[in-house]
Amino acid sequence: MIAEWAHQYVSWFGLAANVAWVVAFWLFVAFLFSLETLVPAFRQRPNRSNRWPTNFGLGVISAGLAAIIPVSTVSAAEWASRMGIGLLNEIEIPLWACICTTLVMYSLTVYLFHVMEHKTAWLWRLHRVHHLDTHLDASTSQRHHPLELMIMVVILAAVTILFGLTYWVVIIYEALEAGVDLFSHANIRLPQSLDRIVRWVLVTPNMHSLHHSSHQPETDSNYGNLFTVWDRLFGTYRPEPAWGYEKLQIGLKEIRDDRAWDFWWQMKSPALPLNDQRSL
Repeated sequence: MIAEWAHQYVSWFGLAANVAWVVAFWLFVAFLFSLETLVPAFRQRPNRSNRWPTNFGLGVISAGLAAIIPVSTVSAAEWASRMGIGLLNEIEIPLWACICTTLVMYSLTVYLFHVMEHKTAWLWRLHRVHHLDTHLDASTSQRHHPLELMIMVVILAAVTILFGLTYWVVIIYEALEAGVDLFSHANIRLPQSLDRIVRWVLVTPNMHSLHHSSHQPETDSNYGNLFTVWDRLFGTYRPEPAWGYEKLQIGLKEIRDDRAWDFWWQMKSPALPLNDQRSL
């Protein structure tokens, strides 16, 4: 089985499109790293030598799982389209309606799952790995427990099949989401005049930094990964930190030591209590 997985992983990199995706990803990371170095929003020491191996290590595992697991949202959309399964594949509606329905259902599912991760104790145990980072930069976007990724893929694939979401729209959405996810976690801050315009549609670093606040009412806000519409619609939108960006503490209050940077501790942390009411 391990040999088969290794072959699938190598085969994934054999496709030119996948190689181009990896190259584009790391070029964008390098660009954001340059901005974070030149104009950082949070000026405390980033401790990259401690944090980055864990953050990118978790990212590499997630990427490896994505390459070898037999299902993805794109493959689910292609299969549903080929089999004529799902709402959009069973009714005739205009192309613009298919595009809008796909964007709405996909982004709403991501939003609702993110809310569930904060409100459900066992999901929070997995998701809090992402929030245990004590500094915020582009590497934080890669910091997710592998089990969290697998659960999300299963849920998104099920919704994709149920509604027969248009596969090429799913591809575009996921590409945009990956870019905005990196950008919104970056240690940069847009000028207020520009931020006010962009955040009407897309999540910005100014907005998403609140979601990583150690102050729980702020942690439980601004759930959007790409679009801000759902936060505004469901009342989970917060425009700015309660005590200003200068006093915004990143991470969770329960863990402020080296465990936040320890790769193996993060992998096993979902099984460990943090004296957090959501983890009881």
